[in-house]
This record gives sequence, structure tokens and C-alpha cells, in this order.
Amino acid sequence: MNISSVSSVNFDNVIQTEPETEVTQDFETFLKMLTTQIQNQDPLSPMAADQFSNQLASFSMVEQQTATNQKLELLLASFESSGIGTYASIVGRFALHEEPFLFSGAEISFEIAGAPGEVDDRKITIVDASGSIIFEKKLSSNQSSFIWDGKDSDGRLTPLGTYQAELRKASDGTVLDAEITTGGVVEEVRFGGPQAELLLANGTVILEADVATIR
Repeated sequence: MNISSVSSVNFDNVIQTEPETEVTQDFETFLKMLTTQIQNQDPLSPMAADQFSNQLASFSMVEQQTATNQKLELLLASFESSGIGTYASIVGRFALHEEPFLFSGAEISFEIAGAPGEVDDRKITIVDASGSIIFEKKLSSNQSSFIWDGKDSDGRLTPLGTYQAELRKASDGTVLDAEITTGGVVEEVRFGGPQAELLLANGTVILEADVATIR
């Protein structure tokens, strides 16, 4: 999966780049106008204190909203330039991978490709974290997918944990050079290491470089 790396974003620097001088200048202009208004008001009908306070409060609200909008625009620009928007677009989509998967109790779907010369002598094998075979089943010559219900070869539900799917020769168990992918819906993208990590709905965590397909 070709996704450009994400550079770090310093939010403090982003916020500090907001042009505070514009807000200051606007406020000084407002004070000058208000002072002029007070100096030239009718002495017999001076501005009430609540009017003065309301004008100050209204200006303050407008300036705060303006400053907030400027900061949001700067943050959005930083996200776009850092590539985070690219990762946000894959959340909620289905990611396929060849890496070990986390069995959490639900059935697992696999897609099988490769090893065209061995189509009549293939079996799918599920091995645990120690490399022990817990399940295997011969595949038909035209079979390109398989659903594992989480049970071992004796029909017992396997413990929750991490497993790996392999394609082997049914005759002698030789591991074949083939692609077996499984996957899940991307729930979140994590940053902090050299590569982004994708958390799938079944709990599996994979690196961005290990993603074979995004749907």
C-alpha cells in the first residue's frame, strides 16, 4: 500500500502563527471609534453604561470567533500538508493483508491467489503463534476463498489469539508461494512510530506497508 509518510505536526507552533497583530489593530481601531463616539455624544443624553458594555461584548465575541476560524484554517492546512487527510479517508473501509490475524471468536474470511501450478494439490492451514497446525482443509481446484469458523481439526473452538493462514501442498505439507489475505474494517489509524498502524474491527493491528488492498 503506497501511502506517503506523515510528518509530525507541532500544534503549538500552528496556533502561535495566527496573526495576533490584526486582532490587536482592530481592537485599537474599535476603541478609537468608541472614544470618539463618547466624546461627541449629547451631554443631555449620554450613552448608557449597558450600551457601552454591550458594544464591548459584541466586539469581543466577533474577535474571538475570527481568531478561532483562523486557527482552524491553519490546523486544517497542517493536516492536509502532513498527509493525515489521506489516512482519514481509509477509516471505515475494508483493508486486506497477509499478516497474522487476531481471532476474536467470529469466523474469518480468506481470499486465496497464486500457486497456479498446484491448483489440484492445495490445502489451507491455520497455525498458532508457536507454529503448530491447528486446522487444515484441502481446497478444490477452482477455490479462491475460504471461511474459517474458528474451530480446530477436531471441531473444537480454538482459543482467542493470533494465528496465521498458509497455503500448502495437500500431499506433503510443503508451504506454497501464494497470497492468502484476510482483513477487516479500519476503525482507526495510529501514529507515533516510523509507520502508521491500522486498527481493524476484529482487533488486528497492521502496519500501513502490510496492507495489500483497500476497498
